[in-house]
Amino acid sequence: MRISKPAWLHHDADKKTATAIFSVDFHPDGQRLATGGMDGKVRLWRTDAVRGGSDEPRLATLAAHTGAVLCVRFSHGRGQFLATGSDDMVVLVWELDRGADYAGLGAGSLGDAGSEVWRPTRRLTGHASDVCDMAWSPQNRYLATCGLDNRVLVWDARRGFARVATLDAHTGFVKGVTFDPAGKYLASQSDDKTLRIWRTSDWAPAATVDAPFADNIFSTYFRRPSWAPDGSCVAAANAANGRVPVAAVVRRAAGWPADTSFVGHHAAIECVRFSPRVFRVGDASACVCAAAGQDRGVSVWLTSQPVPLAAATGLFAGSVFDLAWHSPEPASCGAGDDAVVALLAACSFDGSVALLELTRAELGAPVPAAEQGAMLAAHGCTRAYAAAATLADLHELSDDDAAGSQGGHVIAETVEQVQLEGLKASAE
Repeated sequence: MRISKPAWLHHDADKKTATAIFSVDFHPDGQRLATGGMDGKVRLWRTDAVRGGSDEPRLATLAAHTGAVLCVRFSHGRGQFLATGSDDMVVLVWELDRGADYAGLGAGSLGDAGSEVWRPTRRLTGHASDVCDMAWSPQNRYLATCGLDNRVLVWDARRGFARVATLDAHTGFVKGVTFDPAGKYLASQSDDKTLRIWRTSDWAPAATVDAPFADNIFSTYFRRPSWAPDGSCVAAANAANGRVPVAAVVRRAAGWPADTSFVGHHAAIECVRFSPRVFRVGDASACVCAAAGQDRGVSVWLTSQPVPLAAATGLFAGSVFDLAWHSPEPASCGAGDDAVVALLAACSFDGSVALLELTRAELGAPVPAAEQGAMLAAHGCTRAYAAAATLADLHELSDDDAAGSQGGHVIAETVEQVQLEGLKASAE
């Protein structure tokens, strides 16, 4: 495992003082890495620069939020959309402006120095407090957001990102959401010590899981869960086994049992995240999940093994707040055992980002898309649907379809126009 931690990747560069980075995410093509920070900005970086192969690291700086950016999430497929959530209580949906005149950009532009311009096309209001986490459904139909107002809001891209559901059963801050890759469920995790499972067919509650959190005495900034790419389980952050901090693994079975945990961290776990790819390990398939939190390290687990595959301890000087994976298409990985089959990014309160590169010798070979699709089909979705949820170019609802169905789709030119659109929406 190779680890890179570039000193130049930080927020608030104008003040020469690094501030916390709360969120990180890879574009589906693996060429961009997005970060959101306390400075209220979203920054896009070249992945090859982070790996040490480029002299031009920054692609863009997006500055339309008026508070710290707590979450950044690219849509699936071609990654046309970038959703960002902030403690200004607003969610912005950005799109790459491929026709922008980069040379003509002036002060006050939504895209600062860099080679790309991303513009906010939707301003989603409805949360009454900080927006802590977000997740796209497998085919970009829905965007789920959650926050410190104890609610989960669901937005429909086919209806211009209209709000279609408000899930308010939690009695504490909601700090994490994740969609089932089979498209049947949404999971949310809260300070009320529950993981709630919701049906996507009618947004009604399907289950409440509380046993893994009953002994929890730890306070965390986030509780970011993650669903396994084969649909078999949900990993939940900030669980506890007695006084020992763990990540709980909740199986997709009758009663949603949580009889397995990732044990080994010495402080509360803030986030967990599965790679979107299933891997072949020996004669069996396994999902790979990363966990991180307040002990400032990152661990990597295979669901087929009871001990961590790898652990990077003392990686940061502050808590780890978010994780992101990119797994290249199998054909582009190379054939040798030293071929990189997965990239894992982690960001920290100390204002830095680390990139971990894992090889075929460590993780095994990526499972073919058709086989991974069959795993999802076992959970009630069709093979065509499963393939779309796995391969970037086979989404039933593509990014273009979502954009084309929005009716009053507006590309904002200034921060003021973004705010004006929000006022119009509130008035309507």
